[in-house]
Amino acid sequence: MAVVTDRELLDTIHGTPWIAELLTLFDFDVARASDGPVSLLGGQPLEAIAGDGTGGTFLLVGADAAVRPVLYVGSEGEGGLIATSLRSALALIVGVASLHDATAYPVDEDGGRALRDFLTSADDEIRADRPELDDNRDRLRTALGLPPVDDALLRSLQSVAADFDYRPITGEGDRYRPMLSWLETAGESEGPAAPRVPPSAPIPTARPEEVPGQQALF
Repeated sequence: MAVVTDRELLDTIHGTPWIAELLTLFDFDVARASDGPVSLLGGQPLEAIAGDGTGGTFLLVGADAAVRPVLYVGSEGEGGLIATSLRSALALIVGVASLHDATAYPVDEDGGRALRDFLTSADDEIRADRPELDDNRDRLRTALGLPPVDDALLRSLQSVAADFDYRPITGEGDRYRPMLSWLETAGESEGPAAPRVPPSAPIPTARPEEVPGQQALF
């Protein structure tokens, strides 16, 4: 089976109004990608592709590749990599209550029970207002060829979110906080000074944590 490229997935979303509309219910709105400077220290190109209801933005990392990593930059100063491909990112966006919920507890803590229980509880709260939640998930998974969320996908999310090299920075050199709260608590965010670098993609203005800086990517 041929690999569906990130561009083909985006074209399907943009070209199919019901898919684009349904994705907004899962906080992935292709009409919300908007202005504001952000970059990666390695200088990789960034392409804003969608936004969420909180003012965060999803961006593809790199250029001219069939499959690209997906970066999330939140409006409250948190950010990082969320997936190694748009397909995996959409599977998470559609399959869990929110990315923030999916990074609330370590996936391997207590055999993953705390995280699974938390996500189940969050889904139950959503179903109370949106009983069609599971049907909508199934429709999007079928239309976009998305896998269900399992421990492996959650583990991948938390692994890439912990990647220090992909922590976004502003044009002023301020580095965003990790999406994994326990890394921030552990003082993981300390690092060597980051040089001032020009922004490479538009995203909404956020309030990142000012820290000494970030290590080089390569």
